[in-house]
Amino acid sequence: MAQSVKTRTVDAAKWAFTTQVKTMNLDFVGRSSANTSGTGQSLSTVVRIYQLKSPQAFDQLDYAQLQANDMDALKADLLGSTDLVLRPNANASISEPMSDDTEYVGIVAFFRDDGRDSKWKLVVPKKQWKKTDPVKVDVRDSTLSVAGMGDEAVKRHSAPQTVNTPQTANPVATQPVRPSATPPVKPASKGAPVNDDWTRPA
Repeated sequence: MAQSVKTRTVDAAKWAFTTQVKTMNLDFVGRSSANTSGTGQSLSTVVRIYQLKSPQAFDQLDYAQLQANDMDALKADLLGSTDLVLRPNANASISEPMSDDTEYVGIVAFFRDDGRDSKWKLVVPKKQWKKTDPVKVDVRDSTLSVAGMGDEAVKRHSAPQTVNTPQTANPVATQPVRPSATPPVKPASKGAPVNDDWTRPA
């Protein structure tokens, strides 16, 4: 009996220290200054969200690698991914099941700006959802930030000019979509077709 009580106590303590998050709720806010072109026009931003077992491989990948070959590069840690197109002056929300094995959520914004001050990549630990649910992500200029998290969460890298970055102009609506195996491509819309402004830069 004593052994049984001890086992239950250990299991309860173990459960208490395990982050129990069943749903990945994310709220994105696109500011009017988000992802500006060379002429100062705000463009839509492709945002990609990854559920990860470990952040190490994600941390080491640069902009070009994530854009061109993220699924293969992350396959050892990747548990799921989602794309959305965030328009300037628009909000978007994602609510998806969080895998039991997910410990981190990686977020990438494919900004047009390739300057060294571009903050396009961050990692959110699963335990953040215990502090704030949903987790709120702000997209302004060429910067991603999370409410309640410091700059240490943001990875600073410059996006090489030779890489084609998916862009859109003249914001209309925000559409969460599923990524393709070889990004970037125009996300498929499940609803009625709309005339949007998605372009693939030359």
